[in-house]
Amino acid sequence: MKRIVFLIIASLLVLGLVLPGCTPSEEVIYTFEDGEVIIGICADIGHPTGDANKYGIILAANEINTAGGINISGVAHNLTYVLIDTDEFTDETGGVTGAAALQAQIDNVDFVMGGSQSGAVAVYREVAMDAHKVFCGCGAAGEALCNSVVTNYDKYKYFFRGTPYNEYFLAQSALRLVNSVALEERAALNLSSTDTLRAVIISENLTGVKNQLVPAIAAGLPALNIALNQTYYVNPGTSGDTIAALADIYAKGYNPHIIIPVYTGTMGVVYDGYLAAYAAADVLCPMSVGINVMEELKTPWAGVGTNLTSPPPGGPYCAYNCHLDTWAEGVNYTAKTYAFFMGFLTLTGGGNPALGEYPLYTAATYDTCFILKTFLEDVAYWDAGDGVAKVNAADVIAWYEDPTSAPLTTTGTSYLYPPWDGTTTYYGDPALNKVQKEAIYGSSWAYHTYEWLMPPHTSHDLVYGPGYATGIGAQWQWDAEAGRWKKVGVWPMDFGDEYDEALTDQYGCWNFAYNGTVPLMVPQNIIDHHKP
Repeated sequence: MKRIVFLIIASLLVLGLVLPGCTPSEEVIYTFEDGEVIIGICADIGHPTGDANKYGIILAANEINTAGGINISGVAHNLTYVLIDTDEFTDETGGVTGAAALQAQIDNVDFVMGGSQSGAVAVYREVAMDAHKVFCGCGAAGEALCNSVVTNYDKYKYFFRGTPYNEYFLAQSALRLVNSVALEERAALNLSSTDTLRAVIISENLTGVKNQLVPAIAAGLPALNIALNQTYYVNPGTSGDTIAALADIYAKGYNPHIIIPVYTGTMGVVYDGYLAAYAAADVLCPMSVGINVMEELKTPWAGVGTNLTSPPPGGPYCAYNCHLDTWAEGVNYTAKTYAFFMGFLTLTGGGNPALGEYPLYTAATYDTCFILKTFLEDVAYWDAGDGVAKVNAADVIAWYEDPTSAPLTTTGTSYLYPPWDGTTTYYGDPALNKVQKEAIYGSSWAYHTYEWLMPPHTSHDLVYGPGYATGIGAQWQWDAEAGRWKKVGVWPMDFGDEYDEALTDQYGCWNFAYNGTVPLMVPQNIIDHHKP
């Protein structure tokens, strides 16, 4: 049955007129028929990111419905979903496929979630905005998606970020992870904490990462006493480019201590495979530390001649590599993390968690479904006259924008940056005002407008920092007791109290570790290769 959205021209309809030159306000009411709340999941089905979107919502729907559903004024509603295949990795910049697919279902769903590639989401998101449907992004990092809330609030106020934090913060976390690994690598090599290490960057040639993410990483390396030899941009769909980049690194004798990869797609597997071959020949032995989405998963290593049960020096090509991640074995951000992690493994393993796949970051649709359940139970109501549950879109938006509503999720407290006040700027660029900043981060760090610009602290984007969204740094390590390789959490790291001041910034103190975080391992071949 079609989902109904009522658009009421406030006051003017009552009077039976619209005044010339006036833009009437609209009241948007969502109604939930047949005892269902229906979510449209925009996902590249068959690609790991889209499949994680899908499994996250399947797991959440199973748990919510088994526990009695969504309680709206005492009436139980089931959470159901419609899979909308966007084909984002084929249609990355056009978004045409996603727009057509979402348009075909927009009247049949109440809310929209998902997405992966920022360029595609920016296009097909327009369908949801035109239909006045709340859209929670669960995969695309582009800050521009939330910046539209700042520049055109009336149209884009329906868009919110679920995961990940934007590319500005991705660059900051990548640098924090690189710095932590560099400190440990120097210690393993008996170098001082200020000795310079060599690095190269290998990144997919995608507009978002090339224009913002990679330059931000490169600009931050000198402060970490890391010298960048070269940056390579490789075609995300051509293995030859990645192979040539590694060959050039070897041929030019850069001999880096660290390679920083930025891979969102399947070429990350090619990178790991060839890097492992160089390491096995003892001609190129760096720590790999950066963004490599395929390293978040078990599956890529099953078909490349390696497995997860061979002890060192065998095992998967990603052995000892580090990457930014969202979940890892044993890392419990909150009381909700363990149940989700095991539930995801059980679901994807057909009932056997040992056979299950790790949750990719886009599985945050799970948390987003529980956020949806919370706000509906808070602000939706039962219309006895029509015999259906309803919710005013303005109430949903106000709930999301109220920091006291921020729910606890599997990764922490899910705060969003508030709407721009319309006046606070730094040389014309919007910024959080002092009251907004202190409501989130407190007053211990002095307020300076230039430190709270939008971007990156953009309306409806995830709040970043300790206690909020941080992500983790994960590493593939050998567990001798279990007899298998597993992905564990190694960052944020606790370096001891003496590092508190050095690791404190405007967001808080980064000198901490989550429950279940383990020490980073610098493998012996890297120590032997680089020792003075």
